[in-house]
Amino acid sequence: MAHDIPFELTALVQRCSGPRSRAWDVTDKAAEMERRGEDIIHLGVGDPDFDTPKEIVDAATKSMTSGRTHYSPIQGEIALRKQIASHASGLYGQTVEPDRIVVFPGAQCALFSTFLCLAETGDEVILLEPAYATYDAVVRAGGADAVRIPLDPESGFALNVDQIQAAITPRTKAILLNSPGNPTGTVFVQSAINELLSVCHQNGIWLVSDEVYWSMVFDGEHHSPLSIPGSERNVVVVNSLSKSHAMTGWRIGWVIAPTSLARGLVNLVQALLFGVSQFSQDAAAFAIENDLESVHAMIDTYRRRRDRFCAELTGIKGVNVYRPDGGMFLLVGVGDLGMDGDQFANELLAETGVAVVPGFAFGASVEKFVRIGFLRDEEIMSDAAQRIRRFVENRDCT
Repeated sequence: MAHDIPFELTALVQRCSGPRSRAWDVTDKAAEMERRGEDIIHLGVGDPDFDTPKEIVDAATKSMTSGRTHYSPIQGEIALRKQIASHASGLYGQTVEPDRIVVFPGAQCALFSTFLCLAETGDEVILLEPAYATYDAVVRAGGADAVRIPLDPESGFALNVDQIQAAITPRTKAILLNSPGNPTGTVFVQSAINELLSVCHQNGIWLVSDEVYWSMVFDGEHHSPLSIPGSERNVVVVNSLSKSHAMTGWRIGWVIAPTSLARGLVNLVQALLFGVSQFSQDAAAFAIENDLESVHAMIDTYRRRRDRFCAELTGIKGVNVYRPDGGMFLLVGVGDLGMDGDQFANELLAETGVAVVPGFAFGASVEKFVRIGFLRDEEIMSDAAQRIRRFVENRDCT
């Protein structure tokens, strides 16, 4: 019987393997329970329950059958980069050139690659907490330190520029922004983003904006630092079609960056990926070029799910609902029940079959929270809300 040789893995692996790598343990447990035939409602991993619109699938099929199954240009197909540039120029009101765009297999890879180019040992990157579970690993992979700034739940997790500015040191290399936020659903206002970019300019700091939920704004409007004149100097935007077009499995994302960073990213892609599949890029170009009714319908559905689910959770004793302005998740405080989010999530799954994500995945300041996604149709979401209510009320009776 063969045995692994006990080689030590690199420090990079250790930096990517912190406690937040356990974020999906409850989801994995739920999947195993479902395989055993148990009745599970998955509200954890943010994979839309919608299929990719048929028109996009047809565009990919046409691309494949016409022979588009070879290597693509390392930076990305020019047709896709032109579509992204045109869309971004209209969205942000600032001219975006195709040579500033680099295509990646998903926004996660795009973020990871961006920080490998921006921050290394001795540097600091400011994260706004609650922060998406992989942000720590993304920042720390290259050796940089993550500095977390907790946002106040009572302010709706609003951007606090004074607090961020106070955390800046000579080692600060970048700030990572996410709006609409995951897990908060907070949409940052333009005036605060303007102020933050000014601080970044004054201190020679990169501002990296993760905008994968940009199209999913239910209250107000989406705002981006890329809409501000002068942003081409130090703003990096990461985006994808995973959420907006239900294309998680297609693995298409991109970075919009100053040309010097874009060139560095191309060199990294050459060594790491050697490009993204042609047919996926062709489908993405079609998706961006065409204003599909089915895409708008998905966003309307998410809004209805949010409204009904939040209404059904509100009023449950000991549960604090933080209604999101956008995205596909909400945070729920459970500390008043005398437990943290990890205990709540595991016991909720065991007793009711509802799978959610414990708050520790997003930072110490939200350990007594859970993240719940609007990931199923309204009736299933309503069923989940009633299961949560019974779970909490049964605890109150014991």
